[in-house]
Amino acid sequence: MTDAWTHFEDWTGTLSDIGGAGALLGWDRETGMPPAGSETRARQLGTLAAIHHRELTRPDIDGALAELEADTSLTAERARQVEVMVRARRRAQRMPESLVRELSEATSRCVGVWIEMRGAGDYAAFAEPFRRVVELKRVHARTVADGVEPYDALLDDYEPGARAAELEPVFADLRERLTPLVELGAARPRPGLPQRHWPAESQVALARDLAELVGYDMSAGAVALSAHPFTSSPGYGDVRFTTRVDEANPVGSIMAVLHETGHALYEQGFPAAYARTPLLDAPSMGAHESQSRFWENHVGRTRPFWERIGPLLHGRFPEAMRGLDAADLQREATAVEPSLIRVEADEVTYNLHIALRFELELALIRGDLEVEDLPTEWNARMRDFLGIVPPHDGVGVMQDIHWPEGLFGYFPTYTLGNLYAAQLAEAADTHVDGLDRAIADGRFAEILAFMRERVHVWANLRPTRDVMVEATGGPLSADALVAHLRGVAAG
Repeated sequence: MTDAWTHFEDWTGTLSDIGGAGALLGWDRETGMPPAGSETRARQLGTLAAIHHRELTRPDIDGALAELEADTSLTAERARQVEVMVRARRRAQRMPESLVRELSEATSRCVGVWIEMRGAGDYAAFAEPFRRVVELKRVHARTVADGVEPYDALLDDYEPGARAAELEPVFADLRERLTPLVELGAARPRPGLPQRHWPAESQVALARDLAELVGYDMSAGAVALSAHPFTSSPGYGDVRFTTRVDEANPVGSIMAVLHETGHALYEQGFPAAYARTPLLDAPSMGAHESQSRFWENHVGRTRPFWERIGPLLHGRFPEAMRGLDAADLQREATAVEPSLIRVEADEVTYNLHIALRFELELALIRGDLEVEDLPTEWNARMRDFLGIVPPHDGVGVMQDIHWPEGLFGYFPTYTLGNLYAAQLAEAADTHVDGLDRAIADGRFAEILAFMRERVHVWANLRPTRDVMVEATGGPLSADALVAHLRGVAAG
């Protein structure tokens, strides 16, 4: 082991530890921190972000990086680590530490206000801290863009190499192909569920049941409640996720659990040898979302899955399930109906929610749209895309945590993930001799093994497109997703 590699390994391990500490503070902020701690937590996270940036850009690593970049004898794993870190370092060097700290503090404050004001839909109170986040993200985008479309610099954080100019026709095509399917699906009758009480504590217990059923290792994770479901990993061996509950209807929480479990299974499947290295990650958020959307939609919404979990539902909700069977809930999970909340949207309308957000955040970063005008534009596009208008901003423009957190460029990866997930489902169907049959038989370990072998094992060793082409047998295409959604719409 060369001195250069030892230096590099110590450096990336330190960065991993700092990032893990930040993830842990973020988890606590969303799941357990008292509201009065918001300002203190913002400063703590800002300090950690500044320390991480300082470590990432430290000058004494230049020699080791130059030596390793020139070393043709490096293994593929080591060469990829160097490639990933050189790219991250170059991007970070364009960002002054003061901007990194200010962004972290501003987003943390904004999230605190969002948590407090979202329920009431008080956009006026939210707008002031959010305006600062948008201002700083515009500066961030221009600083890192280096002559390209500023939004692309943000998109590149989540989907390396993706460009707005490539995504705009993708969303236009999907909108054209999905609109008639929305009309077809919405024409089907939706019986709905009877008014019952589905206790929150039982929904959380069911979340653990379902996660373990499909392969989540509870000894290396945790499940909690939060305002917005998410998955977080402070480091190898610790992959956590949250859900949220509606005591009038458990379906949204169940689908959120399957979605977040998909993320968590991916991270639990990364090789142990990659701990504290740049390889302990997905190559892009599109790859990550392919896993969440696969388990949510291609496993979790199927009739065999609901029949399989029927006993769990009756065990956890004996009163609420009285007179119902699993098929009643599955019909609710697959109903097609334009709705307000993205995370609870049906499969057919879901990508229209993403298209709406993509258009708006692109306009915000370009400066074509200002924060004070965002609710009006949101409502106009909701009417145009889905034919409905939110009654208040809490279930409209304020519903997602992504913008308060400054995650501009993230939303398009959900649609990329949907495209990849549909192609992976077709490949899995062949591999396990019928995906529905495997679900009906309870062969979740076999389905998970397919994902482990085709996707998880690579972690961040290879770019997303290379992994997906090999895993699915073809390049990225909307055909598999549209074919799947046509079947959903038809019932």
